[in-house]
Amino acid sequence: MTYDEFFASVTKGEIAPVYLFQGEEEYVKEKALQALEKKLLPDGLEPLNETVLQNPAATTIVEAALTLPLLASMRLVVVNDLGLLYAAKAGENAAEVVILSDYLSNPMPSTCVVFYCRAMPDARRKMLKLLRQYAITVQFDRLSDAKLIKWIQNQLRPKSISDENAALLFFTVGRELMALSGEIAKLLAFVGERNEITGEDIAKIVTPSLESTVFQMVDALTDGREGDAFRILAAMLENGESRIGILAVITRQYRNLLQLSLLLEKKLPEVEIARFVGVPPFVVRKLRRKALEEGTDRLKEKLALCVDTDYAIKCGKMRDDAALDRAMLLLCERTG
Repeated sequence: MTYDEFFASVTKGEIAPVYLFQGEEEYVKEKALQALEKKLLPDGLEPLNETVLQNPAATTIVEAALTLPLLASMRLVVVNDLGLLYAAKAGENAAEVVILSDYLSNPMPSTCVVFYCRAMPDARRKMLKLLRQYAITVQFDRLSDAKLIKWIQNQLRPKSISDENAALLFFTVGRELMALSGEIAKLLAFVGERNEITGEDIAKIVTPSLESTVFQMVDALTDGREGDAFRILAAMLENGESRIGILAVITRQYRNLLQLSLLLEKKLPEVEIARFVGVPPFVVRKLRRKALEEGTDRLKEKLALCVDTDYAIKCGKMRDDAALDRAMLLLCERTG
């Protein structure tokens, strides 16, 4: 079941006795849990009809699930990050699985149990197979570009934002809806009575993600603007980013540029290139000039330099500070 289908079923009052919540999109997952709480728990009686458990024993789950609701049609039991769903030694906790299997095969009709997973469950676990057999699995995947643009526009209402600036916002902040929600609140406070959110507003007020900041750094590197690149690096390090993490994102950016260069040689449409590279179309337009200026052969060299630098750090051949500084200097030297 998609989360759209889940929200529709909750609105209709169609509540299953057991759910498995899994997937990357935590913001929507939390909203889904809130929708269940609002639907099932009478005002003022929430503490009496909801039990929230963190990796509990199987007997604790069953005891909570067998408790009758008080002045409500159903009670809610939330099981966070059950250990039986994640990697463990073969055969471990077999008795726990049996206890939960007995309950799942005949769940209490007056209880809704939600197995809430923040990390992705291990597909090899017997517990996961049981839940997929007896529970309704709700998948919380990241939103597509088109859905994310619409989500941003809905969150900003009654203000307006163009599709391109909405894409700029999630490219700058990242795709995580919780972070986007915070930046949207900042934008709304910043523009005041003005109706339209512009790209200039985003540049002035939004806190960029590591990915977006490294994008600016690579832009400086490919232009040979060594001073700008090192100023951006110093700011990231001051904000607590690690050199190995920064290098990983630089490597990914050069991989994207190389992939873009190869796709441009095939004369593919911009929309297809954006889908292959995994960036919004406006980013393809920004990267296009860089890819053409650098050329495929030079980009291959630069990507190899990044990969070799990462290897040298991880093998202990170079310190991370010296290795990253050297790589950035060489990336600037090879421009032009």
